[in-house]
Amino acid sequence: MSALITRRRIARLGSFASAQVAVQLIGFGSGIVMVRYMEQAQYGYYTLAVSMVSIANILTDLGLATAVLAIGGRFATQRGTLGHLVADANALHRRLAWLSFGVMIPCFVFLLLRQHAAPWQVAALTVLIVATAALNVRAGLALSIARLLGHVSLQQKLDLAINVTKLCLLMAATWIALDATVACLVNLGAAAGYWVVLSRHLDKHIELPVLAAGVHAQALRAHVWKQAPNSVYFVLSSQIALWLIGVFGSAERVAEVGALGRLGALFTVVGAVSAALVLPYFARSHRPADVRSGFVAINLFYAAVMASLVALAVVFPAPILWVLGGAYGALQSELVWMIAASTLSAWGGTIYGIGCARSWVMPVSLSVSTGLLATAVAASLVDVSSVRGSFMINAATGLVGMVAACGYFAWNLRRHAAQAAAPA
Repeated sequence: MSALITRRRIARLGSFASAQVAVQLIGFGSGIVMVRYMEQAQYGYYTLAVSMVSIANILTDLGLATAVLAIGGRFATQRGTLGHLVADANALHRRLAWLSFGVMIPCFVFLLLRQHAAPWQVAALTVLIVATAALNVRAGLALSIARLLGHVSLQQKLDLAINVTKLCLLMAATWIALDATVACLVNLGAAAGYWVVLSRHLDKHIELPVLAAGVHAQALRAHVWKQAPNSVYFVLSSQIALWLIGVFGSAERVAEVGALGRLGALFTVVGAVSAALVLPYFARSHRPADVRSGFVAINLFYAAVMASLVALAVVFPAPILWVLGGAYGALQSELVWMIAASTLSAWGGTIYGIGCARSWVMPVSLSVSTGLLATAVAASLVDVSSVRGSFMINAATGLVGMVAACGYFAWNLRRHAAQAAAPA
């Protein structure tokens, strides 16, 4: 295990992780401001809106930003070619957006009306969701080019500035009026700022044509087609429990799911830090013993994290829930299930990620079949209209996903060891 955890790797991680931790802490602060100062029903509407933005981001991208990164890697020094690539990607994004929003908007309107939101607010939130998701994807495409050009620090500086501004705006709104519409408007402003800065930055480094020439259209579609099944499955599976409580529960229950989810922001930091430390190690390691020891270390780390956090939630639930405000102080058993679900999801995601780093990508047939079975069985056994039931479904799906990822990785590791031991 010492091959994975070295002084040099940890020192290199420190400079990278510090900015990410700061960004996540500021984002966590913004979330707590909304949880504590927004009415429960309004926070329920906001939670549904954020869920829809997340889904729209994935469904209108479907791996398009990654495709730009992969294809553009061959033309990193060619300003004109990169400009044509971005133009073709923007054209494909428009088609994906029309298709995705045509399906999503009726679903979102149905969920909000079922939660008794005012018609004017349903219309306002729908417009804000569409605009925010569209800007997010365009900014993601521009960010892919910035990474190709080696401008890595740009994202960290922009993340920090945008999140500080967002926190200040939300705190100011608490003195005037803070509801789901205002919060979504702040998110739209953040997305717009992100897109404007990245677009102006790229204008200085690439030559963007007026019209898309379609030179890279076929290659982009091929990349998107390969990534789309996993993208669609993972985004839908991560939101299905929230949708169920949105259909069968109340806006207050949705708000409680969203509030507890704010505490799960810890795993965003853990995931970013572990990815920065772990994925390069597994991508470069070739000796089966090194890969095996790293695999064991990752599993022991997440097992220790889960045991520690669950124990903390069982023994000291009140101080943890105090952060969310008095309206959420009774969610003690739900807190334990939230921690279990978040840890298992992060655990399985990390194992899946290190498998991808070694080109051991889990087949979509395995991930989808096991995930859907776990979700269906769990949903049939719990109360899907309750907060506890929602997190129990997520925990069951996360557990099965983690076991499947570990099993697939272990199988590939065994094959790798056998190949390494075979005589040349």
